[in-house]
Amino acid sequence: TVVAGVVMGASDLPEERLLRRFKGQLTVLGVSMLFVLLSADLSIASVFALGWGSIFTVLVLMLVVRPISVVVCTWNSDLNWRQKLFVSWIGPKGIVSASVASLFAILLTERGVNGGDSIKALVFLTIMLTVVLQGLTARWVAKWLKLNPEEEATGAVIIGCNPMSRLIARLFQERGESVVLIDTDPEACQKARDENLRVFQSSGLDVDVLEEAGIESVGTFLAMTKNGEINLVLAQRAAEEFNPPRVLAVFPRDPQVNSNNNKTKVNQAFMAQLPIKTWIQYINDGQIKLGKTTLKEAGFGFQRAHLNALIRSGELVPLLVEREKSFQVASGNEDWQPGDNIIYLLHDPRPKLLKRLSGGTSSSRLALEKLPKVEELPIATGASNSTVDESSVN
Repeated sequence: TVVAGVVMGASDLPEERLLRRFKGQLTVLGVSMLFVLLSADLSIASVFALGWGSIFTVLVLMLVVRPISVVVCTWNSDLNWRQKLFVSWIGPKGIVSASVASLFAILLTERGVNGGDSIKALVFLTIMLTVVLQGLTARWVAKWLKLNPEEEATGAVIIGCNPMSRLIARLFQERGESVVLIDTDPEACQKARDENLRVFQSSGLDVDVLEEAGIESVGTFLAMTKNGEINLVLAQRAAEEFNPPRVLAVFPRDPQVNSNNNKTKVNQAFMAQLPIKTWIQYINDGQIKLGKTTLKEAGFGFQRAHLNALIRSGELVPLLVEREKSFQVASGNEDWQPGDNIIYLLHDPRPKLLKRLSGGTSSSRLALEKLPKVEELPIATGASNSTVDESSVN
């Protein structure tokens, strides 16, 4: 078994991740069966026969022996006192203790030595108490020690280096979140690098590249190449292999595609039936504005209705939603809520000359060092309309 593991580890396997997943499933199955078999040989009477002294022994192991061992082992480590205290508390025993105790009990019984069953009973009592007391309270203890702020995963991995995806990447980057772009087009990748974006020139189906891009730690995977079918395949593969919190893709709304998509967790990005090629052309031609609006509690129904009307008419594409502490890509079936800060693209078909005369800028399109100034979308609130300064993205 050891030799086989070394050989498999040194081999260049095409689907190593799937093999590791299968191996993990076998491990869980084997450990579960072993626990059942070992505990089936345990007598409940032998556990009660230990008396209250056994409870005291387990508590000493949990509250004295374990903390002392943790302090000694982490003496020169970088762990702070909160982390050391958490490690001291979390020490549930498992299959190793159970199997070793069962083996010793069998060997002692075969040699006619008394106490084998008592050792096994004490070990299983330790397992039960540590799992129940320490395992079930781990989350509460971590929260009490302020070790789990319960923040959502942030950042994004975006497939595609077109102007629209680069704009979204810059918005993430401006917020201080990590973002990685992946594309096979060398020219598009170079444009992204010129905007100080992290880029991998490779296929979005390459598992090794996705791992190197940090897909296992980011909060969003977004596939937005110009090909909707490819986007859906990329998103489904990412959802199956890595299961990031949010998986979105730009793909056509097709009943058969959507029925298959419902089996995974892939959502349509931005809006239903987004003509991404058209909007990329708008960006290249300077016919869009980058805007931001906040949905307020007062008149929320009117705001939401007007916003959805603009989306359905194809005049507006919601890009990102800032809700409470989260910052994420808008989905095609987004449930708008009061307080949402929405960053969007608005189609502005005015000729470039008219934009210059009206105060708009015309420079290097989206290749900007700083994000363009955002505008406030004039959305009816029932009582009044508000409009703030506008700025062209190009």
